[in-house]
Amino acid sequence: MAKNKEINHPHLILCEGADATLFIIYYLEYLLTNGEMEFDGFQAMNFGGNDELSGFLRLLPIYDIVKSITIIRDAETDHNAAKQSICTVLKNYGFAVPSNANEIVQNGSIKVAYSLFPTLSKNTENGTLEKLYLNNLAETPYPKKLINDIDVFIVSLKDKGRNFPQIHKSRLYTYFAITNKYTSLKLGESTKAGAFQFDCGEMNCLKKLLKDILKQSLESV
Repeated sequence: MAKNKEINHPHLILCEGADATLFIIYYLEYLLTNGEMEFDGFQAMNFGGNDELSGFLRLLPIYDIVKSITIIRDAETDHNAAKQSICTVLKNYGFAVPSNANEIVQNGSIKVAYSLFPTLSKNTENGTLEKLYLNNLAETPYPKKLINDIDVFIVSLKDKGRNFPQIHKSRLYTYFAITNKYTSLKLGESTKAGAFQFDCGEMNCLKKLLKDILKQSLESV
């Protein structure tokens, strides 16, 4: 738990990396600021890289305060492999294993769910937080033509032999550079600065999942 602050809330959202963690922290702050105080019981924590999740889960059962865990990570280039990776680790450490993303299961006292960027819904697809981000920029009107121009530019560079192993990051940070906004900020910091529109379909899917966790927790009391 060295990367994380003390556990002091019953509903944990375990995030892959610092950017995703800050993104979820600011989302929870957004909900609370808008008067949705029922989400006050959630706490976002960074479990590190995907290979570090097992070490984090190994320690969780000793914390009596924990009532639920929701794991959030990138689907990356193979959303089915991402799901299998999460399920394998959960099974290895004795947790209930959801059959699908955004499904809540329980074995013992802790409810378990997981969700994948970019869709944050049961309908998973390949991609990352950056893909979700680019689809829901706060700039109004949404800069569709500029994004299309960026994609044309990237394709032209590919045709010249340039490789983009992290294509979603390349697209998003090219947008930041062209607009001269948030270029000095990490993704979590740009979220705090207002670059992302939280009132979108993907975030509403996550919100429903969190609400369902709260509802089931009340019903089991």
